[in-house]
Amino acid sequence: KLEGSEIISSNICFGGIDPQFTHALKTEEFLKGKNLLTNETIQGALKTLAAELNPDWVLPDAAPEYRKNLALSLFYKFTLQVASVLRFPLKNEYKSGGSVLNRVIAFYTAKDIPGVNDFMPVKSEFSPNVEEVFCSGRILYHGQPVGLVVADTFEAAQKAAKTVCIHYSTDTITETILPTVKDVADAKRHDRVVNIDYGFTGQSYGDATIPESAIHVSGSYESGGQYHYTMETQTSVCLPLEDENSLNVSVRRIGGGYGGKASRAVQVACACALACHLTKRPVRLVMTIETNMAVVGKRYGVVSNYSAEVTPEGRIIRLHIEFLHDAGCNSNEAPDFMQGYYGNCYSKDVWCVVSKTALTNSASNTWCRAPGSTEAYAMIESIIEHIAFVTGSDPLAVRLQNMPNDSPMRPLLQTFLADIEYDRRNGEIAQFNLENRWRKRGIAIVPMKYPVGYFGTLHALVSIYHTDGTVAITHGGIEMGQGINTRAAQVAAKVLGIPVEKIAIKPTTNLTAPNDFCTQASITSEAVAHSVLIACETLLERIAPVRQQHPDVSWEKLTQLCHSQGVDLCATAMYNGVELPSYNVWALSCAEIELDVLTGCVLLRRVDILEDAGKTLNPEIEIGQIEGAFMMGVGLYLTETLIYDRATGELLTNRSWNYRPPGAKDIPADLRIRLLQNTINPTGVQRSKATGEPAVNMAVVVLFALRNAINAARTDDGMPREWIPLGAPCTPDRILRHLGNAYDQYLLH
Repeated sequence: KLEGSEIISSNICFGGIDPQFTHALKTEEFLKGKNLLTNETIQGALKTLAAELNPDWVLPDAAPEYRKNLALSLFYKFTLQVASVLRFPLKNEYKSGGSVLNRVIAFYTAKDIPGVNDFMPVKSEFSPNVEEVFCSGRILYHGQPVGLVVADTFEAAQKAAKTVCIHYSTDTITETILPTVKDVADAKRHDRVVNIDYGFTGQSYGDATIPESAIHVSGSYESGGQYHYTMETQTSVCLPLEDENSLNVSVRRIGGGYGGKASRAVQVACACALACHLTKRPVRLVMTIETNMAVVGKRYGVVSNYSAEVTPEGRIIRLHIEFLHDAGCNSNEAPDFMQGYYGNCYSKDVWCVVSKTALTNSASNTWCRAPGSTEAYAMIESIIEHIAFVTGSDPLAVRLQNMPNDSPMRPLLQTFLADIEYDRRNGEIAQFNLENRWRKRGIAIVPMKYPVGYFGTLHALVSIYHTDGTVAITHGGIEMGQGINTRAAQVAAKVLGIPVEKIAIKPTTNLTAPNDFCTQASITSEAVAHSVLIACETLLERIAPVRQQHPDVSWEKLTQLCHSQGVDLCATAMYNGVELPSYNVWALSCAEIELDVLTGCVLLRRVDILEDAGKTLNPEIEIGQIEGAFMMGVGLYLTETLIYDRATGELLTNRSWNYRPPGAKDIPADLRIRLLQNTINPTGVQRSKATGEPAVNMAVVVLFALRNAINAARTDDGMPREWIPLGAPCTPDRILRHLGNAYDQYLLH
């Protein structure tokens, strides 16, 4: 422990000396009150340490002299490191750790940016505000980037970054740090609330008449944020060009995105480009997971309150909901596209939804797989469950009470119930709960109507090579694991009538895909397929006259003939979202869970999902998307916790050691995915439907099954029957709070 460079106390420990030696007590005593950064102190400490180090020698240990000298060298190396951190001047030949700093090329901050310090230069209704690449004034959240260290190696840059000293002034800062939306709500900080209106009022809300028999139901729902846990963090590579005013962008694929790389990647790319521009050298910027989690915003957290009047059967007479979303430190990308999701598959004429956004001291939150819809569906489905609990009704009966009579969900639900043998399993679960004190099971079902709307533009370029008939495709979408390139190749192979092995997908570039929209909202795969389809049909039209002249030649020979006759074998096409109508994805999920009442651990015994994917191009891709989306939702609801230091706002769960996405044992033991048969999407590409995001919304079913298991445990414990509000995430420690466990209950008979 130091005060300046004076030693107050120290702990000097060595292993591998002898079994009785741990602390170098005499050396610790010698150092008290001395200035570590003098030759006299260092030499005196080394002399004292040498005297009290007497290694034993038991084979196969190294020789005592070696181990003693190694211990002395390690102490000296530690001293050099302390001197480096304290910026004490050292002779170059003594800079043992200084070699890292010698490999530093530059350190850049906001003042080095030659243009505008804003990585959101294209303003829109979603992103109207400035977001700085590097902070130029007041720090908005813990971990906000203030500069970039450029070094010869990744390791050197990381180590050098830890030596940068930043001086903060707190003289004018008196505000309490509020890193989450719950903090804002609890503190009643209305000045932190931005009135971005993305709610609605049903046409009959104001006319609703409340009878005396109506039952009042009110409560709240809270959900934390969620990190985009991708296999690859934010990454950018920049190469200098001869023409400094040009920008060539190329992306082959990325290791997952989930929305975290939609706009947030631009900040990293700008920082990388700045270093490349100023050093005139190639620069590669790869974020560590700790930095990535600190710098990049997450899924919107939410605090919602609701109040409803319902009939004794559970039909909603009037419903009022207030959403408060967590924007982070900037209100860019607020979920103001949520109107279509609030109602799910229910009638909402008598609803009023008020949605607002809270500014918090955390990184600006952004889109995360199924943004906005996840919170909207969880909210209304929680309300339905609450109504069923208060009225003593079956939750499925309450859902049917609030569905339009002509809803396609009604017959779909009945078929689903029969297919999964719901009634039989529900009875077996009730019997299991009667026979087991410390393990309880629960089952629940959630329906979903997920609207999908097209927007934006996207290009595709298809080239046929006459030498061997192979085909190359480049498009405006970004492959991130969703199978977008596989779909593009399949569409081209089907339209051109050639084996898919003849098709290669090239990187996406801004030369061939200018002005294309972001890969998001589960529609890019369809948009790419649509563009590829049009381009391939254009090529077939050009080839048709030659094919008529030579109907029996092979594809390879046909392309050679086309080339010899001057046929253009390269075609571009553009998907235009304005031209395509929207559609709905219908789906149902059922979860059966088992709760270990003693530990709060949850086992997903079985999950059934029925989803309408239209006439799918590739069932394996669709099922993989549904599985992945559902498990990402399971992480949100059961395992992934963002914990912040209340005093500083630092994100404490910032790596895989303490932030836990679902693991292998969190996957349902029995996971059954079924795509709805005999259904098509007449307006979709090849009559298919989106699958990337809908299943995230259905994962909330695990909370409802969990609540049923908790209620069974509370009944055994003699606890009162009361509504248990469950939000996200329901980790074991939070689950145990709702159980009445006490050690005097732990008996053998």
